[in-house]
Amino acid sequence: MKVFGYQKDSENLMELQEVSFQSDIKELDKIIKFLQDVKEQHSKVMGEGEICHSHFRDWDSEWKVGSTDIIVATTKNNE
Repeated sequence: MKVFGYQKDSENLMELQEVSFQSDIKELDKIIKFLQDVKEQHSKVMGEGEICHSHFRDWDSEWKVGSTDIIVATTKNNE
């Protein structure tokens, strides 16, 4: 697994060594549900392309502009 991110107000993508989540239990439950849904959906289409990705902002109807987005990208055969 590789984790990437951007510094605030920057378009320079960088690989991260560590990721920290600061949230309450309700938000954590929402992230877990998102990841479970992504796993299910990506598992259905993994043979159809090289990479599949999903955005938390598209999944969460309560997501607000300016909030952190979580993007999950999966590749075939754990490449």
